[in-house]
Amino acid sequence: MDNNNYNNPYTQPGGKQYYSNPQPAFKNPGATMATVSLVLGIGSIFTLLTVYFPLILGSLAIVFAVLSTGYGKKMLASAKVGIGTAIGGIVLVITIIGSVLGLIFSLSGDDMIQFGQEMDKQFEEQMGISLEEFAGESYEDVMKTYVDLLGK
Repeated sequence: MDNNNYNNPYTQPGGKQYYSNPQPAFKNPGATMATVSLVLGIGSIFTLLTVYFPLILGSLAIVFAVLSTGYGKKMLASAKVGIGTAIGGIVLVITIIGSVLGLIFSLSGDDMIQFGQEMDKQFEEQMGISLEEFAGESYEDVMKTYVDLLGK
């Protein structure tokens, strides 16, 4: 029986079989880590207002970008973009945190207590329960404690 060797891609018409060398899955083994770095770096930008996630995602993006280079290889473009977006996300979240803290600490003692009263009102309007009943201490009391600690 001939088994139709002419339609088999691994046999030549003379009956000899040949096998092709399989191609490696990735031409650059660091490409996957560079892509992960890029995704994590973009994630650090998109999660800016969550405070913790940009720091975590950005630092992981930098680590994966550095690991993607291997031994003495050049850094891929996606790894470079991953590092750039990660550093951008980390710098932006630190800037936002610093601005908010600077704003809070620049307020006078009366302004801080008034801010605490406003936060208590907002919480009660949105949740239907006072913050003191919910957490055991009102935001106004917390701000009074800060005023006492800062000596304002």
